[in-house]
Amino acid sequence: MNNSILEKDERMISQWWLAAIVGIVAIGIGFIVLVNPIESYLTAAVWLGVAIFVSGVMGLVLSIASNNVAVRRGWAILASVVDIILGLLLMFNIVFTITILPLVFGIWLLYRGAVSLMQALDLRGLGVEDTGIMIFTSVVMIVIAFVVLWLPDTLGAEAVILFLAMAFMIYGVSMVAYAFRLATLHRRAKELS
Repeated sequence: MNNSILEKDERMISQWWLAAIVGIVAIGIGFIVLVNPIESYLTAAVWLGVAIFVSGVMGLVLSIASNNVAVRRGWAILASVVDIILGLLLMFNIVFTITILPLVFGIWLLYRGAVSLMQALDLRGLGVEDTGIMIFTSVVMIVIAFVVLWLPDTLGAEAVILFLAMAFMIYGVSMVAYAFRLATLHRRAKELS
């Protein structure tokens, strides 16, 4: 493994626990949406807005705290800023949100799946083993996104809510797996120093 890359990414790698927090929050939000029956699109819209906003804030903290080359910092910051803006828009413009919920959810999930896939491939390129779960969950997120985007009217509110819960849980698992891979890099960097 390239020691100079580890040195440049030391700050991001040492704060691997931030990615774990993002993942745990996402799993929790997915579980809440899944366990509590959601009666309307309005509730789903508010949950989606809050979840995307929280995900964006946590992702922005993680991205800014890093000085990384390995995980495409610019894309991660852009994704986080888009999440924050989109989350605020969804939380405070409910009529708009109800109308475009499947489209927004599908596009957001597609982008997050792609970013997660790039991060997994970057880690694999650094020689981190066991990135398969990250790649798998990223592909699942992308597939769910295409299903939601392809059939938004056919699916109905219940299916969109179910996909929403599943997607947040899958995204959370991917982020926790990412955190563990960063922790592995952190241990390697300490051993080298």
